Amino acid sequence: MKKPTVEQRRTEILQTTCDVVIERGFAATRINDVAKKLGVSSSLIHYHFDSKEQLLAEAFAYYARKELAESEAEIEAAPTAAEQLDRAINNYVPEGSDDVEWMLWIDGWGEALRNPMMRKISQELDEQSTELLERVITHGVDRGEFACPDPALSAMRLAAIVDGLAVQFAAHDGMLTRDELIEHVRLLAAWEVGLAPTALRNSDVEMPAATGLPSPATDTALWHLVSRFCDAVTRRDAAECADLWADDAQWDTGTPVHGREAIVAAWRKALEPLTWVVQTAPNAVFEVDEHAGTGTGRVTISETQQRGKGATTTRLGVYHDRYERTNGNWRFAERRLEIITH
Repeated sequence: MKKPTVEQRRTEILQTTCDVVIERGFAATRINDVAKKLGVSSSLIHYHFDSKEQLLAEAFAYYARKELAESEAEIEAAPTAAEQLDRAINNYVPEGSDDVEWMLWIDGWGEALRNPMMRKISQELDEQSTELLERVITHGVDRGEFACPDPALSAMRLAAIVDGLAVQFAAHDGMLTRDELIEHVRLLAAWEVGLAPTALRNSDVEMPAATGLPSPATDTALWHLVSRFCDAVTRRDAAECADLWADDAQWDTGTPVHGREAIVAAWRKALEPLTWVVQTAPNAVFEVDEHAGTGTGRVTISETQQRGKGATTTRLGVYHDRYERTNGNWRFAERRLEIITH
C-alpha cells in the first residue's frame, strides 16, 4: 500500500479523534485512546501534534469547518432568501439528543473554558456561523425580501436563541421537541426580517409570482415610498421628491415629463401657485415581481389645497405606478395620475 502523506495522516488522526471525543467527551479523551483506535503508536500522534490540547482543538475545528461548509453550500443553493433562512434554521437546530455535531459543539464550549486553543477555535467557529446568518439576511435585504436595519445584530440574536434552546433540547429530556424549537426560532427570525410569523414555516417558502402580492418587507417599503411622496408634496421638499424617482422615470399629470431632474422641476412649478397643500394616500394595491425587482401599483390620493386667498378645494385621483428596486431601494419608475374629481 502507498504510504499516506503527512496531510492524509493528520486528517486521519483528526477524524479518529472526533470519533473518540464523541464516545468519551473532550475531557476524558487521551492521546493513547486515539492511538489505540487508529492502531498506531502514541508517538506518531505526538509527531503531528504538540499536545493533547492542540489535537483536541484542531479536531474540533476540522469537524466543525466541514459541517459549516456543507451547510453553507446547501443554504446558498436555495432559490430565495426566505428559503435560505429557513434552511439555515433547520440545519442549525439539532436533529435530536444524539446529534453528533451538537454533542461536539456543546462539549467544545465546556472545553473552551479550560483550553486556550479550543477557546480561540470555538470563538472563530461561532463567529463563522453567525456571519453565515448575517449573509443570508443581508442577501434578503438586497433582494427586497427582508426589511432589517442591522443584519449583523439580527444574526447574533438568532444564533444566541438557537444556541440557548439547542442546549436545552440536546442535553435535557422533555424540555421541548425539535418542532417546537424550530417554531420558536422561525417566529423570531420572521420578526427580525419583517416577514409574517408563518412565512418561514414548512421550508417551502416561495416568492410571489410576477403578478403576485409583495412580501411583507416589500409591501412596507412601497407604502413608505408612497407616503414619502405625499409628505414631500405637503412640505414642498424638492430634495426629498428627487430621491424617490429612478433616473429615467416618467411623471404624467396630463403632460408626460421624463427624467428625474425634469420631474422635480415640473413638480416645483405645479406647487408654486399654492398657498398650502396636503396630500394623503388612503389606499394602495401593489403587484410585484420580487426576482426582477419591479412592480406596479394603484394608489388613491386625496389632495386638499388653497390657491392664494381663494377657497379650499379637494381633488381625488389615482396614481398608476411602476416601481423599480435599485441597490435594495424601491423608487418610482413611472407615475400617471388619473383625476376622479376636483
